[in-house]
Amino acid sequence: MRLIQKSKKTNAFISILFIGITLSLIMNCSRPGGDAETDAEAEGNPENTQASTLAVEALEITRGQLVSSISASGTIEGIREAFVVSETQGIVEQVSFELGQSVEKGQILLQVDDEIPRLNMQQAEEQLENARIDYQTTENLVEKGGAARADLLRSRSALRGAEARYKQARKVFLDCAISSPISGYVAQKEKTASLGNYLSPGMTIARLVDLSGIRLEVAVGEGVIGLIEQGSRVMVTVPAACEEKVFEAAVTAVAAGSSIDTGSYRVVIEWVNECGPLLKSGMSAEAEITPGEEDPVVILPTAALLTREGKQIVFVDESGTAVQREVRIGRRLGGRAEVLTGVDTGDKVLLSGITRLSAGDQIDSTVIGSSGSWK
Repeated sequence: MRLIQKSKKTNAFISILFIGITLSLIMNCSRPGGDAETDAEAEGNPENTQASTLAVEALEITRGQLVSSISASGTIEGIREAFVVSETQGIVEQVSFELGQSVEKGQILLQVDDEIPRLNMQQAEEQLENARIDYQTTENLVEKGGAARADLLRSRSALRGAEARYKQARKVFLDCAISSPISGYVAQKEKTASLGNYLSPGMTIARLVDLSGIRLEVAVGEGVIGLIEQGSRVMVTVPAACEEKVFEAAVTAVAAGSSIDTGSYRVVIEWVNECGPLLKSGMSAEAEITPGEEDPVVILPTAALLTREGKQIVFVDESGTAVQREVRIGRRLGGRAEVLTGVDTGDKVLLSGITRLSAGDQIDSTVIGSSGSWK
């Protein structure tokens, strides 16, 4: 009985062993060439090694000016602009200017009815002449003892009053002919400047612009205002006129304080108009201001920066290995930043594929430029 049970156990063990060997053979057959051949191919195939190496782009760290140029925009205006305003009242009898017309300083633009002002001026002139004669007569009498000195003082006071009234009457008469205060072009003509209209003091007649020179006022931030000074060189383009022309201009004024409304700083730029009336007040302009010289600093593109675990880091190529470095950043401007610590000139900082990198990864980097000239 014991022999029969032992025989059954032996047969079961043999069956299990047979099944295990069969499964092992099937698994080996399912892989071409077997395990030994596959391992040999893996060791001898260079493509498998290259597959773990990431191709990236890098920049060589150099020093330079963080701010290579300062961009700003605004609207142009004439070097001088003036509003022509009525200082008199009356009916408009003559209009001698049109919109866009060129005018000279002192040219009569508009004539108001001056009949009554002329009569008032003539009357004041006669009164002045009488007061002058009275004063001279009194002065002679005082010298001869025929009049008291108080009489002379009264006649002198009357003369001065007559002179003031005459000057006032003459001004009112002259103001009836409204003239141009500057040479330039008519940028705006008001409806009040029409025949038959009644003018009152303070009414605007026209706006004149002197386009012999052009003025551009722009706003810049506190990060660059310290690099701009009077005389700084500026290149200006006005796309709407003289499209291919680049005007060489200069900074003529820099605000001593920021605007209360915007916090920005105003900068005034001026240049000689070489396009004549093609440039018009109100056109948009783009300016590139050349900043003053500053000590070179280590420049880093902000695209190379990552934030991990609350720290700002970059990856540097060290002999084909990605090395993580913590950096401390100073000033920023657009896509450029000043590096205070962490990298220095000559380092190759990785620019592409950095979000997939970990410290120690194998890389194949291609240097595509220097950080100092990177925009």
